[in-house]
Amino acid sequence: MEIPELQYETLGKVYQVNILPRIQINQKREKLGEIENEIKELNDLFSSKQTVLGFDIFQYSQYKAEEQILIPVLFGLIYNDAWNLAIQNYSYIFQKYDHYNLANTLDYKKYFISTGDGGFQIIDSPIHAILFLVVFSTILRFYNSGLYIPLIKEKIGIIDIRYAISYDNIYHYMDNYYGSGIINNARMMGKDKLNRLLIDRNIYNWFLENITGIENLISIGLDEISEIKEFEGYDGKRISVENNALISANTKIIKMEGFKSIDIQKIGEITEKKTKMDIYNIHLQAIIDYRSFFHIQKVVTVSIGNLNTTGISENT
Repeated sequence: MEIPELQYETLGKVYQVNILPRIQINQKREKLGEIENEIKELNDLFSSKQTVLGFDIFQYSQYKAEEQILIPVLFGLIYNDAWNLAIQNYSYIFQKYDHYNLANTLDYKKYFISTGDGGFQIIDSPIHAILFLVVFSTILRFYNSGLYIPLIKEKIGIIDIRYAISYDNIYHYMDNYYGSGIINNARMMGKDKLNRLLIDRNIYNWFLENITGIENLISIGLDEISEIKEFEGYDGKRISVENNALISANTKIIKMEGFKSIDIQKIGEITEKKTKMDIYNIHLQAIIDYRSFFHIQKVVTVSIGNLNTTGISENT
């Protein structure tokens, strides 16, 4: 996953600002033609787009002080177990994170921005985001059912999480990540009071252009996904191994696990930089076989989002 980094020197040279003293002191101002490379570098940086998956524990501030202390711990436990299960159960999709079997893999924690009661995960593609969300939501279902770390459940009770997926500009500056992808994601979750799964227009278009719409996650095979740009360089041999949950190697394979329904509705728009951004509500159901999940013999149906059609606006 290539995320461009904003450099002091580039900013100083293009905008003639004294970010680093040596750039401006005792130096004449460069002509436009002399900084073309730097301008191109900035243009590339501003045009780089990444997928962002946002999590927010609903009404975190309403919990008691001792519960607020435990909630980040709970989120961290679910988050880490979700990544471990995703890597083990989605051999093809999550192969770049497979630290169990490969060297030089991506460190998912490096691309996570924590907010204490949730956070933002920068991830390879919208398909990665949806599949990781299914794993995360399954563990959350086990928690709310009292099957996963029940002692914390007894203290905190049931928790609700709202989600958002965005696709927009992301760049790296010093030790942090910035960009419209994160800003838009936070705004979508902040506007939602119904614990839904929201996506922006860019995510909607990505699925439309790559798999003819997000609904086709129900019927697509890994062989088709392998042809998408974001999966260039992936090891195709991993398509045929057994540990590929939800999405089969090809459409000829029929199994109990998988997406069973995906509904999408446009529910409104928000304004970003004087441009209106369409917002869509997603409701999906999937059957998950986690017979070995912490020795819990379970095949579960998980629903993410809801079908409430109440709109979203700047005033909500």
